[in-house]
Amino acid sequence: MGKHGESTDPEDRTSLNRSTYDRIAARYVENQIRQESGSDNLFSSFQDAFLTSLPVGGVIADLGCGPARDGARFAEEGFRVVGMDLSSGMLATASNLPGRLAQADLRAIPIAGGSLGGIWSAAALLHVPERDTEQVLREFRRALHPAGTLALITALGDTSRLEAVPYAPGAQRWFVYRRSDILRDQLESAGLAIRAVDHISGSRAWCAILAGRFDPPFEVGRGRVESLA
Repeated sequence: MGKHGESTDPEDRTSLNRSTYDRIAARYVENQIRQESGSDNLFSSFQDAFLTSLPVGGVIADLGCGPARDGARFAEEGFRVVGMDLSSGMLATASNLPGRLAQADLRAIPIAGGSLGGIWSAAALLHVPERDTEQVLREFRRALHPAGTLALITALGDTSRLEAVPYAPGAQRWFVYRRSDILRDQLESAGLAIRAVDHISGSRAWCAILAGRFDPPFEVGRGRVESLA
């Protein structure tokens, strides 16, 4: 046990997050709508870059989809979209993707290898234990079509901690902040070549990455990384 009796088991933290999201799902959606009301989507330009990069006819998986507001936008653009989340409570709010939802853990995605034209994962890696990061990234690569694109958004930092949910008194979530240099190495180790990187300021310091598959032992040239700005 950690400080003040807090568990140090990553599985306990994952269970905590799932339970919290099950309880706060409706309030999460209300807060998300309130934040977006009267302002632009923080990641709209990144979404555009992602959609432009996708192969024609490709299927998009919104992984860690929550209420699937991003996935719904992709569906409106004409793409076939499936949403997945570990929280059944969050999936119950994803009414914009009826019949195209599944409860799933990012460490074992129920998707056939090479079948996805695009993977959208926004703020989901933020809840993945550090020890499981590369396993998740390898799952992303396995499911991605050779010509497909991964769009990954996560928060930058150098700590893991419990944080109170500001709009749900008494609720807490476990967050894992990541260093960009370590994340880059983990992506490349998992067989994912970084195509572009953007840094977006909002409630957190966000790192937005577009990546695709590469086949080891080919080296990924670090000079290829471009900014989306």
